[in-house]
Amino acid sequence: MSSLNTVTEYQFNFSVNGPQGESDGGFILTSLAGVTDTIALGIAKAFNAQPWPTGVTNPMTVTKQDKVFTVYTTNLTANPPSFT
Repeated sequence: MSSLNTVTEYQFNFSVNGPQGESDGGFILTSLAGVTDTIALGIAKAFNAQPWPTGVTNPMTVTKQDKVFTVYTTNLTANPPSFT
């Protein structure tokens, strides 16, 4: 039997720019881990508030995505086997 599941993903991206060059990074946190809009925005705000060395910039952005997806169970005794 299939079911609809939902999850919210928060994608964090940052780029360290300084005299030595540029380095990009990022990570994803989800509502399944208990992350909310308030937490996600707080992480980005705190990251951007850090005092970086002179000449270094490191802006962080966060993107929110709400996803709905269908999860199917299998019926391996059916002929042919199927997803339901």
